[in-house]
Amino acid sequence: MKRLSVNNKKNGLSNEAVSPVVGVMLMLVVTIIIAAVVSAFAGGLTESTSKAPQVSLKATYSQTDGLTISHQGGDAIGTLDTVVLVRLGDTFGDAQHMVWAQNATTIVNKRGDPSGSTAGTANAWLRDGGYSGVKSFSPGDNAFIEAPYNAKEFMQPGASATYGIDSVANIGKTFWLEFADKDGRTFAKTEVVIAP
Repeated sequence: MKRLSVNNKKNGLSNEAVSPVVGVMLMLVVTIIIAAVVSAFAGGLTESTSKAPQVSLKATYSQTDGLTISHQGGDAIGTLDTVVLVRLGDTFGDAQHMVWAQNATTIVNKRGDPSGSTAGTANAWLRDGGYSGVKSFSPGDNAFIEAPYNAKEFMQPGASATYGIDSVANIGKTFWLEFADKDGRTFAKTEVVIAP
């Protein structure tokens, strides 16, 4: 049997292997792709992030009747996961950086009886002793901070009388009511005018 021999040099072809430079480049590309995949997993790229709730708020504040918060629409929120903040508005000048977190035991879902407030009871966002009270704040719901808890001593502990929202001198000025999650990300806010 005769062996057929093909002369590739005549046809312009070479039997030599791929150039070493091209081989090294292919190995580098594969290494970079593997490193990118490992980095993505290690850096948390695949972790799911929770979407912030969408909430539309309206609030009124009266030095006599207290704070009324209305959930105008959007998502229902868990009261235990929500931080309610009072931040002075620009009508207070350079004090607008002042902010106070509200005590959830003083936020109630219905007004108290004539003899006193329902703060700290089952009608509160947080009951006394750290037990859950009202668990959610949904569209159409109202929440209240009533007297005496609407006073500066409770809503703005440590603030001077100059910045107290219960001061007669501050009627007509504004503050911001903000809802934030436990990580401090604000997801809803509304401007509130101080009324007598």
